[in-house]
Amino acid sequence: MARTPSTDDVAPASPLTPRARRTKAALLASARTVFERDGFHNARITDIADGAKVSHGTFYTYFDGKETIFLALVDGMIADLFHDRPEQVAPADESVPTAYERLERTNREYLKVYRDNGRIISIWEELATFNEGAAERLRLGMERFVSRSERQIARLQAEGRADTRLDPRYAARALTSMVHRFAYTWFGQGESYDFETAVENLTRLWANALQMDEQH
Repeated sequence: MARTPSTDDVAPASPLTPRARRTKAALLASARTVFERDGFHNARITDIADGAKVSHGTFYTYFDGKETIFLALVDGMIADLFHDRPEQVAPADESVPTAYERLERTNREYLKVYRDNGRIISIWEELATFNEGAAERLRLGMERFVSRSERQIARLQAEGRADTRLDPRYAARALTSMVHRFAYTWFGQGESYDFETAVENLTRLWANALQMDEQH
């Protein structure tokens, strides 16, 4: 059985020179355009190379094939969604965000990633039905999102800010699935919604389910 390409297959293994980094970035940008326009199956490596203004052979210096470069795009999205930002101390003239405000920020960031990558995410989910690398990234990405939410819910319960009758794991799975499927329908299938209204309603639905106080 052929090995499923992964981003570990990217070459060269040694640190890239500034020129090589620019070439790789150009290939990724071109690949994004081609995938969004043509889908995965109809995308051609020749078109990706042409869009990056490099030779067909240069493409293979950095990626084994279109599966590899597509998964590199996916890894970039995952990094954007789960970027670990250090906690910052709020200035003296700014209040510390409430739990509700933190929840709202999380939903906004999630929807923003979907808004900016909706077509790629739709292709990713389709690719995951037959590509092991895509499927594993989808599973791990969802598990990480659920685990983060589970920790947030448990912390809110410990602080007396959420319904303690709820099982954090079950609640996290249900609520994150709600946000995920809403975003997929909206950006992946072309529904029409207002961004800020969506953030407000998803946050309120989440808070209502947990019996959170909006003021705390």
